[in-house]
Amino acid sequence: MRSGRTLLPYLPILMIRIGSGANTFLISYLSPGSNIMIGLILASYPFVEALSSFVAGYMADRLGRRLTLILGYTWILMFMALIYLAIALLRNPLATAIFNGAMGFGAALVLVSTLAMITDLTERGYRGLGMGVFDFMNIFGYALGYMIGSILYQVIRGPIAFIALLVLLIMLYVIVLNYIIETRPTIGAVYLNPLRGVSRKAIPTLPIWFSITTILGAAIYSGRAIGSIKGVMPIHVGALFLGATLVVGLGSVFFGYVSDRLGRLKTMSIGVTGVSIGLVILTVLLLLGVNPIVAVAVSAPFIFMASAVVPSILALTGDEALISMRGSAMGLYSLVLGFGMGLGSILGSYSYVKLGLGGIALLALVIFIVAFILYIVLRAILLKK
Repeated sequence: MRSGRTLLPYLPILMIRIGSGANTFLISYLSPGSNIMIGLILASYPFVEALSSFVAGYMADRLGRRLTLILGYTWILMFMALIYLAIALLRNPLATAIFNGAMGFGAALVLVSTLAMITDLTERGYRGLGMGVFDFMNIFGYALGYMIGSILYQVIRGPIAFIALLVLLIMLYVIVLNYIIETRPTIGAVYLNPLRGVSRKAIPTLPIWFSITTILGAAIYSGRAIGSIKGVMPIHVGALFLGATLVVGLGSVFFGYVSDRLGRLKTMSIGVTGVSIGLVILTVLLLLGVNPIVAVAVSAPFIFMASAVVPSILALTGDEALISMRGSAMGLYSLVLGFGMGLGSILGSYSYVKLGLGGIALLALVIFIVAFILYIVLRAILLKK
């Protein structure tokens, strides 16, 4: 990384994910509705984020990274206030889902613009490290927000916790405005078709990437499931998520650096191995009824290895993207993340109802096996051309 300027894009992603994580926790515990309905409410946010991804990328390329980011953050604050009204006054799950989903558009604007900034500011030999730091800030911010949400819920025990969260996010918004600079390149054409900015070399990795985000969505839903266990307090759930994401986040930074030295696909293969072994262990232990905290602790070394997947794929996408369409190319990240997390929330809730926590782990294992098969098939097809 060339200078201190390179660190600036990480600030907004940390802030936005703190808000997202806390919002998710509070919705999980305060929104009216059944387990399945809560899964649908949580899924509305990432689904809209996914549907908005290429629009967000086009805006980042046309309007600039900074303006797109500011628009996104403002949008999120507005709809978080409406979520409070939907839960506190209307007590309406459908309204909550609509407002939570609308927030996803703002998230897409922030995510895509910050990813484009990072790609602009990092040289190819350091891009893996840059994407590893992004992934760390992304998931650590989410887990920190989840922890903050659990504390707000523990202390306030009502919808007014959303107002406390909104005040915190407005304060962070002021910080974001003061420190974000524009990084958009001035050369090259921006095409309306977003796929013109994406290299075919990144396409085979998409199933693996999608499976990871789907697993993440199911894992986030599992927070509500773990919280239903007798003796487990909300703050315990927040602490568990914070610890797990610290392991994954630090792994992302480490393996991002490794990908700069070893290569993107070789590093990704390390992550694939970790995901495979970790999910098998986690599934077996949870189906046998082992305490989920113990099961996660036993799987931790392989969860650390699994963190090699995302920074490797992000760096590969950034390496091969058209310079003038980096925003559009990085919209692919938001697309995959949104659909994956949304699907994971829905399938996770269904699996929990049928088989408990072990069902969520089994779901994750099946999804990853299917994704790996698709990855092999796509690589074989593209290598022939």
